[in-house]
Amino acid sequence: MEHERKNSDSHQSLLRQQSSTLSDHSVGSSPTVVASPPSPVFNRPGYHKVASATEEDTSYHGADPPHQDEPGASERDFGLGIANLDSQRRASIPTTPVGGKDSPTSSGFADPLISPTSSRLGGKLYSSMEDHWRSLQEGNTYHASNPSLHQSFIANSERERLRTKNPSSNTVQSFEPLGCDKNFSCKPRKPVEKGRGNWLAVTILLLSLYSTVFSAIWLFIAIKKPRYGHTITTAGSMTPNTANILCTAFAKSIELSFITVFVAFIGQILSTRALVQPKGITIAEMSMRSWVMQPGTMIAHWESVRYAAATMLGAATLLAALMAMIYTTASDALVSPKLKLSNLEQRLIYGKVATTFANKQYVEAQCTTPISVESDPVNRGPTCIEIQHSGQAYHNYMQYLGTWTENIGDGNSSDNMAQRPDPVGMLYDNTTVKGTWINVQNMTELSKQYNRTVNNVTMVMPHSGVFAAARDPLNDIVQPQPQGFSGLGEYYIQASVPSPYVNVMCASLGHAELIPLVYNLWPSNLQNGTIHNTITWPDDFNLTMPSSQSHTGVDDLFGFDDTQIHPIFPKLPKPFNIVFNYSTVYGQESIYLLATSADSTYTMCSMKASLTPNCSTEYHSSVSGGSLNSNCNETTNHMIYTKSSPKAPHGIWEKDWVDVASEWGMALSLNDGITDGQSTNARLLTQMIPTSNALNPSLPSTSEALAVLAGNTLVLSALGSPFIHYWNYSTPTLAEPQYQAFNATLRISNYASGGTAEWQGVFYIVLTLVFIINLLCLIYFGVKGSRVTDFMEPQNMFALSLNSPPSAVLGGTCGAGPEKEHYRTNWHIHADRKSRHLYVVNSNPGGAVHKRSVSQQTDYEMEASPMARMYTKLSQKKTSFL
Repeated sequence: MEHERKNSDSHQSLLRQQSSTLSDHSVGSSPTVVASPPSPVFNRPGYHKVASATEEDTSYHGADPPHQDEPGASERDFGLGIANLDSQRRASIPTTPVGGKDSPTSSGFADPLISPTSSRLGGKLYSSMEDHWRSLQEGNTYHASNPSLHQSFIANSERERLRTKNPSSNTVQSFEPLGCDKNFSCKPRKPVEKGRGNWLAVTILLLSLYSTVFSAIWLFIAIKKPRYGHTITTAGSMTPNTANILCTAFAKSIELSFITVFVAFIGQILSTRALVQPKGITIAEMSMRSWVMQPGTMIAHWESVRYAAATMLGAATLLAALMAMIYTTASDALVSPKLKLSNLEQRLIYGKVATTFANKQYVEAQCTTPISVESDPVNRGPTCIEIQHSGQAYHNYMQYLGTWTENIGDGNSSDNMAQRPDPVGMLYDNTTVKGTWINVQNMTELSKQYNRTVNNVTMVMPHSGVFAAARDPLNDIVQPQPQGFSGLGEYYIQASVPSPYVNVMCASLGHAELIPLVYNLWPSNLQNGTIHNTITWPDDFNLTMPSSQSHTGVDDLFGFDDTQIHPIFPKLPKPFNIVFNYSTVYGQESIYLLATSADSTYTMCSMKASLTPNCSTEYHSSVSGGSLNSNCNETTNHMIYTKSSPKAPHGIWEKDWVDVASEWGMALSLNDGITDGQSTNARLLTQMIPTSNALNPSLPSTSEALAVLAGNTLVLSALGSPFIHYWNYSTPTLAEPQYQAFNATLRISNYASGGTAEWQGVFYIVLTLVFIINLLCLIYFGVKGSRVTDFMEPQNMFALSLNSPPSAVLGGTCGAGPEKEHYRTNWHIHADRKSRHLYVVNSNPGGAVHKRSVSQQTDYEMEASPMARMYTKLSQKKTSFL
């Protein structure tokens, strides 16, 4: 028994020597005074702080602190602390039941409130502080000695808080925890600065290099705005959806690497400043890394922005945070491929040339028919082309008349040629052709000049060869196929090429003026008042013209001379009939027709064709079809053919077109009047003959109608013809088509980088600033080489702060954190030269620094402590799975 008592005494003595924190006492129902010698208080390094600890200001030793019941005492005496639960060792704490007389001694923990696994308080074993506080709330009472208090305490009752007999500034005094060496110092195991070869320094440098290179590539792509042509299409090597996903992924990697590199840059700048510069850094500057990593903190903790954003580094960090937030958006706007029209591109386009303009044999050969050449070698071509002339001409004619009907119904009719419907046509059943009226002449003045009704119109059609050139693989123009661009592709071409046109002039003639022009009116052909049978015209007729009939009254108007002789019609047509004249001798420039109106007035019309250099051809292609238009506005059109070839002639009539037009006229029944056939086409044309010297605003004229009907001959004649105004080959038809270039502008709709709206240009600022910041960071890391420990990282700052003395400058911040002026205080990392210990101190002059000590409270004090109530309240809430 004595041996056991000796062992117990030696054990207690050993504990007191190490910590002076334990004493044996018991608390009875009456006030009891317990005295213990004061224990020495040591300063950092080397301490533990527990959850119930309060800081002790050494300046209050020996002074009487305010009584616990005094106002403000509880707020001053209780606070938050940090405890290392793993370092606590088990010990025995003597306990005495309530009202007990004996006080047997048992071992316990140095801290009666906290244990790694359990706490034995008041004679009971608790698995956690939560169980202990819950037991207090349920009314469990106990007595426990607190050997860490080296003062005399008086306990008036079991539930009354302990009061010190000799109060000091704090009711809780310091102690030296178990397992803590007095001479302990936080000597760094690794150096603060590491060399260039450190793995973390190399990783940051590689990330900086990656972010810089790819942000430069992204900026280059946004500025260059490349077009991806055949590469990115729905049916191409990469679909648009895949391309957008890849761009977004790369942009996100640039954004993340940029954030990582810039945060490391901030850490190096601030850590170096805190180590080297006496002024150090502020709490607001420490929080700058959160602006970039968690932009929402700029709103949640706006005070840090208020104090740090005014500095150069703060402004740069704020800018970097804003750029990082919208970098992916900027990439999507300026880099990700989008379907859009390009700007006008000046370029050469190549097209195949196979024949001269209006080559009848070539036009017939291009006509598709199931009849073979062997079965009908002579008439196969003419038969096919006349059917094609008839179908296309009447189709165009009906569209033109339909537009007239709509305009008349809407009240948009006019006698001004510029406001009358434009001529129309069709190519390959999916391309609309639109012509233009040019060289418009005043009908009234012209009629007055020649003392007869004269209507002279000129219609120009686009060069149909541009259609085939746009699709030639040599030009590499992406065609808007439905599977290629989801039905949204298109392109525009404006070609600087000559354009075919037809001139139609109709004039009224009297009966006497027609004698030289009508075979049956020649005096020598009148025999006993009978007229020759014209059914076999002109094979059985002697068309040798008498000298008396070689001139007419309209030679000046139609340009008749010894070379271009006037036409000879077989007979005068009856009302609503037309007779047609075409020359069987090569060299004539025009074809002619003679029509008789309902009131038996006669009108003769001439038709001739040529190429004009004063227009250009515009072609628009889309999935739904295309349009081929002529543009003859010399004021605004900079692509007219004269811009490419200023010496190109105008008004050289194409004699080959006469052969094409002859088949066209026969196909349209323009010669049915020779047999008094009264064809429907002739009837409609004769009804359009002007009855005055002015255009009828509600009806097209015969000249306009004939020009529209002849429009398809111009379209067919231009297919395979040159894109210049002359033929530079020796044969009229080439066995193998040859490429010929022409100037053009191109706007194509395909997938390309770059913005789709002007306002998106603001995103260039984002891409540029991110690249510049990346470049500066790369230069910094490349030149600096070595790397200091980033004390701005939470784990590093936690370790450094925990091993640093407290400061009165941050008084009151342990519960809710710093606020207002706390963000402006400056902090510096000091190093103990002897122990090499690093710690943070306030660098403001006059800032009081407290020497940190470890203290604890008794169970009675913790019971009524605000911290205890807070912990109890928090312990009753559900915790997050995070």
